[in-house]
Amino acid sequence: MHAVSKMKMTTTAIGTLAAPQGAGPHPAIMLIGGSDGGDGMARLVPRFAELGYVTATVPYFRYAGLPGELVEIPVERIGLALEELIARPDVDGERLAAFGISKGGEFALLAASLFPRIRAVVAGVPSPFAWQGIRTGGGSPRSSWTVDGKPLPFIPYTWKMGAIFAAGFFTRRAVDVRSGYDHALARHGDRVDAAFFALERIRGPVLLLSAGDDRIWNSQVQCELALEYLQEHRHPYGDRHLNFSEAGHLFLVVSPEWPGLETPFGPFTLRHGGSAAANQDAHDRAWHAIVRFLEDAWTDAPSGD
Repeated sequence: MHAVSKMKMTTTAIGTLAAPQGAGPHPAIMLIGGSDGGDGMARLVPRFAELGYVTATVPYFRYAGLPGELVEIPVERIGLALEELIARPDVDGERLAAFGISKGGEFALLAASLFPRIRAVVAGVPSPFAWQGIRTGGGSPRSSWTVDGKPLPFIPYTWKMGAIFAAGFFTRRAVDVRSGYDHALARHGDRVDAAFFALERIRGPVLLLSAGDDRIWNSQVQCELALEYLQEHRHPYGDRHLNFSEAGHLFLVVSPEWPGLETPFGPFTLRHGGSAAANQDAHDRAWHAIVRFLEDAWTDAPSGD
């Protein structure tokens, strides 16, 4: 384990940063959170920094000076954080990784397909294509992301998602949105190709982690689609998909004290799936795999055809 210095950033694209003590240069990793917004990934910063990584969170909404909703977020936000990390004398600019969970996993895959300085990606319960942005009010569907100021093609929700939240409002029961995403994907499957990210452009290996009892969206199928795409496009790195069959959506961030079965979402409560035991078991096995994957990533040279 490495001794760590940690600081909260207030005037940059980085939210929280921690660095191993010593001149380095060290590998660096960006942490990208999901639909809760803010700087929630800060809780994982010490974990990576103690392993020897200069570690930075990248908030992109519900944070000082940023949009209040996950709608049309510029991918350039990641680019700014990359530039800040590369400029640090203690960072090895050839060993830069991105780690995202849920919508953050979606964002990490998109960013890595556009910024070649990202040389490894860990995508937890992600989507390899753009979904509709998440808004608390009404209005027409809009993309989650933009590139060069232009919204990316996306998969929109259907009436099913609204019906799920309406039922949750009237019954006061926890909301399971999985069927809403499943219905949207079935209805708008013809839009997937246009919304799919150019994953073949990622300049390093990709680790995909999915949950078999994911009650937010079908992360298992989405990771399978991502790996199939990478293989079909002859991505020349050691990409992997690990599925944890009994785990729920939040297994990567659970603890013995917090099993990650439900979370508040405005006036609603979201179900995430799994069980306390299954989520903790998946958590422990996944984190072992993540550490090993990142250790090996820097020696994963592209293979020939």
